Amino acid sequence: MTAMTSMMKSKGILALVAVMGMQAGAKEADVKPALAKDGFDEEQMRLAQVIHKRIVDYQQIKKQTNNGKEEGLEAYKETLKTGAQFEMLPVKGGSFTWKGEEEGDVLEVELSPFWMGKAEVTWEEYEPFMLTEIPRQKDGQVLDFMREQIKNDIDLLARPTPPYHPMTYGMARDGHPAVSMTQHAANKYCQWLSYQTGHFYRLPTEAEWEYVCRAGSKGKYSWGDDDAKAGEYAWVAGDGSSQYQKPGLKKPNAWGFLDMHGNVLEWTLDQYVANRKAYFGKDKVVNPWVKATQPYPHVTKGGHWKQTLKEIEAGARYKSDPMWKISDPQDPKSLWYHTNTPWLGMRVVRPKEIPSAEEMYHYWNSGVEEDE
Repeated sequence: MTAMTSMMKSKGILALVAVMGMQAGAKEADVKPALAKDGFDEEQMRLAQVIHKRIVDYQQIKKQTNNGKEEGLEAYKETLKTGAQFEMLPVKGGSFTWKGEEEGDVLEVELSPFWMGKAEVTWEEYEPFMLTEIPRQKDGQVLDFMREQIKNDIDLLARPTPPYHPMTYGMARDGHPAVSMTQHAANKYCQWLSYQTGHFYRLPTEAEWEYVCRAGSKGKYSWGDDDAKAGEYAWVAGDGSSQYQKPGLKKPNAWGFLDMHGNVLEWTLDQYVANRKAYFGKDKVVNPWVKATQPYPHVTKGGHWKQTLKEIEAGARYKSDPMWKISDPQDPKSLWYHTNTPWLGMRVVRPKEIPSAEEMYHYWNSGVEEDE
């Protein structure tokens, strides 16, 4: 956070946060710890409000051009200004049994409807966000002396500082998953993408991610328990000369999602807790989110192309680690890149119910990103 934004802590934007999911028709969500109701960074809140208004206005326009009908939960393609496209698939919501690593860690989870990216975010989608010509500070904010020259709010969104070397690590680029971003960078990409498209995007929660990965399966994998079928669905157990692959070269799961097992690990929103049932203190949860209270660890899911079958199971969980940034030459470490994780990417989620501006703020600003 810059000195300027530190001075802009909210004074008038107080007590506005509703509990997640309290919009009309949605169910109250299980979020721990509860979302803060004050202490917002004023500039970040202003940007969240700007984007929220764009999204609500766009939704109203779509409704008017659709004879007053609300948008249905159907697959759609999003086209960015560069021409890059990505596809979002509908998830009707529902429930599943969420089993953890520890004995007795079993929760019944209910989820509201949402869309999720059919594939992992690719370089074509991510690079327009990552590469910016406007000079920025280490936290991705525009240099203070340049702020008055900025005419468009999208340029005020936090963006990465220039990478130290090509982020593909010598692997192929075109059509391949974007990799090696911190969770903070992934969150900020979702904010930038929301401004660009007029749809609200964020990272999936751990529960949403696993629900989609399983696609109704109660086995170890989305295709069941047969290890012999792994090669049909997943890039896994690669040797030292192997690399990530383009989406769509393996079979999708039962709901049409690609590379939910293997290829690259994927970020979720959640802080890692060893026993989720003990953490939430109940047997059933609705739209759960373990919100970050410390920089490490966060949960990543899905495994990557060099891992074993055991490591790419639907229920497997991986903890982010400070060692992922050991090669970062900045001191203190950069907010933006995990320079040692060419196997870590992301995919995006769009909930059917539009969150409030205050909720968007919390999705895009973890509050612990300075030490991530």
